[in-house]
Amino acid sequence: MANYLDIQERILEEIKTKSEGKLVDVLTETLAISSDSAYRRIRLEKIFTLDELIRLSNAFNISIDQHISSKSADSVLFSFPFKSSQFNMEDYFEKILNHLTKVNKANGVMYYSSKDIPIFHFFQDQKLLAFKLHYWLNTMNNTTHGLNTDFNYDFVPASLAQLTKKIYTVYCQIDTHEIWNYETLTRTSTQITYYYELGIINEVQANELQNRLIDLCTHLEIECATGKMFFMDHECLTKDENYRFYFNEIIAADNSIYAEYNGIKESFLPHIVLNYMTTDNEVYSNFNKSVFDNVINKSTLITKVNEKDRKKFFNYNKKFIQQQIQKIELI
Repeated sequence: MANYLDIQERILEEIKTKSEGKLVDVLTETLAISSDSAYRRIRLEKIFTLDELIRLSNAFNISIDQHISSKSADSVLFSFPFKSSQFNMEDYFEKILNHLTKVNKANGVMYYSSKDIPIFHFFQDQKLLAFKLHYWLNTMNNTTHGLNTDFNYDFVPASLAQLTKKIYTVYCQIDTHEIWNYETLTRTSTQITYYYELGIINEVQANELQNRLIDLCTHLEIECATGKMFFMDHECLTKDENYRFYFNEIIAADNSIYAEYNGIKESFLPHIVLNYMTTDNEVYSNFNKSVFDNVINKSTLITKVNEKDRKKFFNYNKKFIQQQIQKIELI
């Protein structure tokens, strides 16, 4: 175990990289202490109390375990926002916006292993977003009557719709690598059909959602052809070709995310549908990045290149959705 002064010094360095403004001001505000007390902690004249370490860990997503344990330790500490109250969508998306903004400002990079369509793409179509959020929240609901809740497009309030548009605007600006397979897009199509079979959505809604999914598929194909992300029915304003879309026919994706920005390496593991467990453990994140690199090396890049493979992938998905539409008509 490292000397406690060394540990405090490393924690202070990490806070510097994760916060804006002077370190003394950050400590003063976060710990509710005077500037003199903050300076004593910075000069290592006073050691953080356990309560202060907990506050700093929660405020800046710092793994205290990582600083205490040796680099050879085979355990990793993840943070997870346990809450006993009802899931708050606006709070959830505000945190996403704040995190993506940090990545974007630092010219960071993101990697996304897409088991399902990355949630950001649904922010272009509020009706598809309403369906997905309804589906996800009902999946998280542990009551027996959760899936009997009636569906309507007003499920997403106007304030949340505006917030998701802000999120996608930021996401479009980040250097992004997404790895998809055939099930990534078809999963949502089968979920729509499943909702129709349960009677939660009617035939008109089911057909509209399937057709909107085809429109999203077409838009994704255009984004892949240009290497740029932008809103549907809007001109692409960015000059940066920062979108890389990989297709992998064999390896199963898991919706995990890896991000690098401002010297920080973070890994996000999905847990209970919409929730993620997070760690900035450097050893684990380096391993996670190596996994992404390995999968990418075994995948086919279809942005800006490989037009034949790109058309094959999206034509398959459009055909699958059309078959779901036909299935709905026969039910």
